[in-house]
Amino acid sequence: MGFAVWGLFSALGPFLIKWYAFTPTQALILAAMPPFFATLASIPLGIVADRYGGRRVFTLLLLSLALPLFAGLFAESYPAFLFLGLLLGLGGASFVVGNAHVSSWYPKSRQGTALGIFGLGNIGISIGMVAVTFLITHVLGGPAGDGALPARLTLGPFSGWRLVFPAFAIPTLLMALVYWFFASDSPHRPHKDVTLREIAAVYRSGTLVWLVTYLYWTAFGTLTFFAATMPTYLVDQWHVDTTQASMVYTPLLVVCVAITRPLGGWLSDRFDTLKLLGWMFGASTLLALLMISQVSLHSQLFAIYSLALLSGAAAAAVVKLIPTYFRHVGAVSGLAKAAGAACGFAMTVILAASKHFLGGYALGYTVWALMNLAAFYIAFSRVGFRHAHALH
Repeated sequence: MGFAVWGLFSALGPFLIKWYAFTPTQALILAAMPPFFATLASIPLGIVADRYGGRRVFTLLLLSLALPLFAGLFAESYPAFLFLGLLLGLGGASFVVGNAHVSSWYPKSRQGTALGIFGLGNIGISIGMVAVTFLITHVLGGPAGDGALPARLTLGPFSGWRLVFPAFAIPTLLMALVYWFFASDSPHRPHKDVTLREIAAVYRSGTLVWLVTYLYWTAFGTLTFFAATMPTYLVDQWHVDTTQASMVYTPLLVVCVAITRPLGGWLSDRFDTLKLLGWMFGASTLLALLMISQVSLHSQLFAIYSLALLSGAAAAAVVKLIPTYFRHVGAVSGLAKAAGAACGFAMTVILAASKHFLGGYALGYTVWALMNLAAFYIAFSRVGFRHAHALH
């Protein structure tokens, strides 16, 4: 549910270009707002989840997420859309809370698989994007008075596409109630009597926490980056139909990420995690080079979906590293998730700048290739990991 809300503006981007005369750069910046706020919220949420437990924190997060969704009924200007997109970043930050909550229930030998299954929740982006596009094109319509896509449904003073927001807000509120009444915190939760200051001290524990964070920046960044930019990129660069970009191509990207997360977690429970990551980041670097070439739409789609499959497995493998080396899973997960979301924001801005100043997207994908190359070096050389001690 959180990720479905998080991808809402990525799906709306191509429609807003048409209805409000936004430029592709403005649409990309708008899609970058949720990852940006997820970056800011992930670290404190991870620390709080370690201290107070996932049940309480996740329920409050879902309740808080419903508020900006209802406020979306009143957004009209570009700054208002930017602020709304910013607040919806709470949906992406939900991953941190769930990561700490799930890991507390399982022994280390099963955490990779359990967290990989939990990572299937990333598919919410696909469900949200398909739902948004379907509701606009078949149920709600566009802005009132828009000749090409007239408003079909009216609720009081509100009509047309704006009813997407309460359509997401109501299930979010229901999910908050479900989580409160049906979830529970593990009796083995290790940090319920630890102070917030003690939990946050993990960030000063050495370079290892930052290396793991960078690996997640790159692995999960594939999802946050491409999910935010793919609809606008396909429509602008390759003239793909708006509905097809939002209902077919981009949701398939998220499905590719989600379905390989359990596989990546299962493999990391059984094999050398860093060796697996070395192979995956090496392959991702080669695919990023293919993205730079932009030979054809088919080559771009092959590279994007292959990157997505590798991203899901790699993200699950990095998540497995966190409880292997750190006791404060929520705090480190928060930092890593913040990095993954920040990557989506930063790379979306870089891609938008590449388009705005150079007229194309090649420079943005060049930066992406270099990031994957750096992650390959960390995993392959084991720098920072050779003398680290795994927890038992």
